[in-house]
Amino acid sequence: QKGWNTAHQLLIDHLLFLEPHIRRGELIPAVKKLYEGTLRVFLVLLHDFPSFLAGYHLSFCNVIPYTCVQLRNLVLSASPKGMQPPDPFTPNLKIDLLPEISQSPVVLSNVLGPIESFRGHLDAFLKDGQNNKFLSSLPSLLVKEGTNEVDAPRVNSLVMYVGIHALSRQQNSQISLSRTPEMEVLQKLMDFDDKGRYLCLNAIANQLRYPSSHTHYFSCVMLYLFSESKEVAVKEQATRVLLERLILHRPHPWGLLVTFIELIKNQRYGFWNYPFTRCATEIEKVFESVARSCMPPGSQQSTVSAGGEE
Repeated sequence: QKGWNTAHQLLIDHLLFLEPHIRRGELIPAVKKLYEGTLRVFLVLLHDFPSFLAGYHLSFCNVIPYTCVQLRNLVLSASPKGMQPPDPFTPNLKIDLLPEISQSPVVLSNVLGPIESFRGHLDAFLKDGQNNKFLSSLPSLLVKEGTNEVDAPRVNSLVMYVGIHALSRQQNSQISLSRTPEMEVLQKLMDFDDKGRYLCLNAIANQLRYPSSHTHYFSCVMLYLFSESKEVAVKEQATRVLLERLILHRPHPWGLLVTFIELIKNQRYGFWNYPFTRCATEIEKVFESVARSCMPPGSQQSTVSAGGEE
């Protein structure tokens, strides 16, 4: 691990160099080759140094453009060397009973840096949930100065910090979500416009990784936001964030698969009843294809067909 910090900084600088080229959308041949090489480097790191990627996942996600879903999947699929997560397709898998679920992941990134300017007020709110003035002003603290554009690294750090705080008050493996200051903060993020909300949901999905207390908590958060939100737009965007990471080639983060399987399989969420699952033939086929790959034979067929008949 002696050279990890230097290697991490070099990769961060490399991704920052690529970002403006990727943002333009059209890659010239030289940049396209460079990006393909970047994917190969991260694939090697995933295979040989997974603990490195897992430890620095937050800072890598801060600089990977949100359109580079495959590259982000590579980072988020990393689990500590020696860990072998159970097959997410195992029928009736109870993730809250896994021994790893009570363990916090190793975080080597600087979580506090981006939120240092308002951390004191955040801590005060998380302590008792009384300062409604802070909650109402939160969205304005998460935008870049002089713009209405959401600052993704700030949101990424906020989401992770709130999750760490929530877990520190949990007495056992049972995740409590409703009526907690942490959940109020995460629900407040859903008040952004479509683009801002998309970045916030991505920040939550970035924590759906290998079996750990963080993955368990944020899986519950994503499902809670889906079921409790009164706006269909939030449910549709949450689905989009999960789905666009799953329709690509493997690897897929373990926690992402577990969360999506629970969403489409558990009838309490009524996933197949929403019109966005059938708004176009192409979209419907994508959902059915993902459901087919995410669920065991037999159970998937009845769920998909039931959704289509209603």
